[in-house]
Amino acid sequence: MANSHKINWVNTLFLTLIPIIGIAGTALLCVFGIVQWPTWILAGAMTILVGFSITGGYHRLFSHRSYRCKWPVRLFYLLFGSAAFEGSVLEWSTDHRNHHRYVDTDEDPYSIKKGFWFAHIGWLIRLEPSKRDFSNVADLAEDPLVRFQHKFVVPLGILFAFLLPTAIASLWGDPLGGLIIAGALRVTFNHHTTFAINSICHMFGKKSYSNEQTAVDNWFTALLTFGEGYHNFHHKFPIDYRNGIKAYHFDPTKWLIKLLAYLGLATDLKVVSKRRIIRQQIIAKEQLIQEKINKRQLANASIEYRIEVFEGVRQSTQQLLSKIEQLEQHYRSLIQNKMKCCSRKERKPYRAQLKTYRKHIKSAYLELGTYMNIWHQLYRQWHSVPA
Repeated sequence: MANSHKINWVNTLFLTLIPIIGIAGTALLCVFGIVQWPTWILAGAMTILVGFSITGGYHRLFSHRSYRCKWPVRLFYLLFGSAAFEGSVLEWSTDHRNHHRYVDTDEDPYSIKKGFWFAHIGWLIRLEPSKRDFSNVADLAEDPLVRFQHKFVVPLGILFAFLLPTAIASLWGDPLGGLIIAGALRVTFNHHTTFAINSICHMFGKKSYSNEQTAVDNWFTALLTFGEGYHNFHHKFPIDYRNGIKAYHFDPTKWLIKLLAYLGLATDLKVVSKRRIIRQQIIAKEQLIQEKINKRQLANASIEYRIEVFEGVRQSTQQLLSKIEQLEQHYRSLIQNKMKCCSRKERKPYRAQLKTYRKHIKSAYLELGTYMNIWHQLYRQWHSVPA
């Protein structure tokens, strides 16, 4: 645990001076009209490259091991991730794994229970790096590329965050704009969008999958963080390589990982089953409705009727989920048995059975969709009932 009475002056000065340089410097450059349009494109490109290195690399690849990828991709994440100035992969991941393990407790490095400001940036001002225990990232330390980045993270950060954009912007005669806009201002933006996950996404949003933690889904934050804003889902299913699971969810990090897999650069993409996700959604709504029931006097006939409906739907839904689980287990067993067969003739009966099971599973999920609509209606009805 960090000593709450000690200030980390290195972090404090960096987190104070870089925004001042970035914001004030950009304003002055714009006032005097000496910023060239390619510099803004460079700043945007750097924001995207560094942002993906944090979300797809530091977070989903290294911290959660939600997929695997080839060494060139890992190296890219490590080099451009250092330009975020959020520490090395080992430092970032040990803090993040502790956050998930001890969320909302005193052991949580950036617990929202200590206040919005503390979760957003205050924890970094009080951080004592010497007290970090890297035992929970021993698996990451086995990678020589990760060890290299950890050893040289500061010079790598300076090189990729400031010197590289300065050199590139020099090609069109704007090295100062490259340093300030694509460098300092970009670092500031990447910092505070990342920090927003620790603060905003533990305070303002929806709890669709779990009521047990402060993590919430916040679609607006997802727009600024390449899909990281679906934080309630992520805390419930941290192993899933996706954060936004719906087709309409803005999660470009998920799309990037899928693209890497398509190109053969990523493998072993971990996905939580649809059945488990739906079950958890129902459990979350069930808990909220049950809280309402527990707070009500049951003498009212309309309330008693609602409770009967609630209990009936809950029982029917659980039976259907169990049925789907059994169908999926049998389906997986058939696939395994089919793979053991040597000849086409032996595999033929399995094809027909698999086709039948696919129809049954599809039909069961359609029925489950109907029950999900009923759950949404029940939730809205009980949500309108005063406590």
